[in-house]
Amino acid sequence: MPWCHTCSVEYPVDLNECPECGHDLVDAPARERRMYAGASSGLVTVAILPPEQAFVASEWLDRGGIPSALRESGGDGGSLDPSSVHVLVPPTQLADARRVLRRRRRGPVSVMTYLLLVSAIAVFLSGTMVIVRWILTGSPIPR
Repeated sequence: MPWCHTCSVEYPVDLNECPECGHDLVDAPARERRMYAGASSGLVTVAILPPEQAFVASEWLDRGGIPSALRESGGDGGSLDPSSVHVLVPPTQLADARRVLRRRRRGPVSVMTYLLLVSAIAVFLSGTMVIVRWILTGSPIPR
C-alpha cells in the first residue's frame, strides 16, 4: 500500500505522490502501518478495536488481499495512544473483510483447553490401568 513517510499516512489506493505534502509514496510493510488520518476517504469501518488488535486485524486483511487503513476514534490522527481504532476497508470489500476477520477470530486453542484435554487423557488412562490390572490380577489394588 502507498505510504507517505513524511505525513505518516497510508493510502488504500494506488497513488504516486502524497496528496497532503506532495512527496513520493513508497510501499510500507504492514508492521510499519500507522494511524490513517484521511477523514474523507470513502472507506467504511469494518471493526473498532484496541490499537494492538487493530494492527493485527489490518495485517490479516493485508494477507487476505484486502486493502485496509486505520483511524483513531477521534478521527484526527493526532493522538499517540488512542483507546480505540477504526479498521477501514473499501465498501466493495466489506463482506470479504468481515469474513477474513471472523475466520481469524477463531484463532489458536488456549492453554486452558490444552490443560483440560491433557487432564482428561490422564484420567482416562488411569482408569484404564485400574481395569486392566483388575482383569489380570483379580484385584484393582497393586500388591
